[in-house]
Amino acid sequence: MRKNILVYLRAGLFAFILLVSTAIVLTVYQNSKSARLLAMQSLESTALSISASAESALRLGSSQDEIRDVFSDRVIAYAFVATKQGMILFHTNRRLAGMQLPENEVAEWLSSGTVSSRRVVLGTGLPAYEFNVIIQSEPESKLLRLVLNTFPADAVIAGADKMWWLGGGVLFFLWAIGLLFERTLTRYMKVQAQMERQENLALIGRMTTVLAHEIRNSLGAVKGFSQLMAEGIEDGDPRKPAVSSVIKGAERIEGLVNDMLLFSRDEKYDLEKVSVLELSREAIGISLQDWTGQTSVDVNEDIAVYADREKLLRALVNGIKNARESLGDEGLIRISAKPSGNGVEICIEDNGAGISPSDMPRLFSPFFTTKAAGTGLGLAYSKKVIEGMGGKIILLNIEKGGAVLKISLPRGS
Repeated sequence: MRKNILVYLRAGLFAFILLVSTAIVLTVYQNSKSARLLAMQSLESTALSISASAESALRLGSSQDEIRDVFSDRVIAYAFVATKQGMILFHTNRRLAGMQLPENEVAEWLSSGTVSSRRVVLGTGLPAYEFNVIIQSEPESKLLRLVLNTFPADAVIAGADKMWWLGGGVLFFLWAIGLLFERTLTRYMKVQAQMERQENLALIGRMTTVLAHEIRNSLGAVKGFSQLMAEGIEDGDPRKPAVSSVIKGAERIEGLVNDMLLFSRDEKYDLEKVSVLELSREAIGISLQDWTGQTSVDVNEDIAVYADREKLLRALVNGIKNARESLGDEGLIRISAKPSGNGVEICIEDNGAGISPSDMPRLFSPFFTTKAAGTGLGLAYSKKVIEGMGGKIILLNIEKGGAVLKISLPRGS
């Protein structure tokens, strides 16, 4: 349920951010497009206004100086008036008056219609706006070319382009805040789930302790009475196997109760420097009595961890027993240790059949076991105490076959 809520919250958050981001991009795009359009319209309006004044001056037969006054606006880079034959009658640069334009340029001008405009680059490398218009006057029509400086319009366009940087900054900030909020929310949900899990485990632990004590007290009476009966029954008596079965069942229940009490109790850790080689040999001696398989210990004498010796020994014994049970009477169990960063990684490997992929997610869950006589508390206890000592524990399959239990603990100084 909590996981589904987190998924829905994430989806809603990112949908909202995506919607806002789309709105910001569209707004910036529309503003930039409108600014470019307005800038070009401003250039065209200026060109039309100046060309109308020039046309009026030409129709009135104004002098060269009067026409030059029409083109005195500083926005004009240059302007000239020419005949349809290409003869320049007037030019803002007096030295160019009377020159002949190339025939192909005049033909192109005339074929473009009454008005034509385009962006050009001046010989100085500066951008400009060229506006060509045919002015109707007597005795013949004239050709007018205006070339306007575009720096005012370009300044408007540049300002509009800067909005992309502003929009990009807003988008970056928005997504950063969104990701930070998502991480914070995820961490909060995990902490809440962990706290609830710890509370549930504490409650289960208290209940388990009470039940285990009650069961053990009653079980002691059953086991004692059964042992007393077994002592009074001769070996050939048909009741002997039944009583022996009761004693074995009682011992198995007693072992389960002890494991439950061990798992449910609040642990206290007596951390010290522990030799991995010495502890590995001790764990092998406890776990592999009368085993006919092979063992290998690849641990240097100087490798040590900072741990609670008793609890680490129990975790190693559990790991070696699991490896033995997966192998049967034959196979190889290899224990190794090596430095890893600021810690030590202890590995218990076997060359058995490995672990079923469907069992992987539940390996360290309490009471989950694949063994007929298992309690399902060995790996759960190992995980509890290893993490309690500041370490990590994982169980993986090996590609070449078998499984490996990896225990990582701080290095003993």
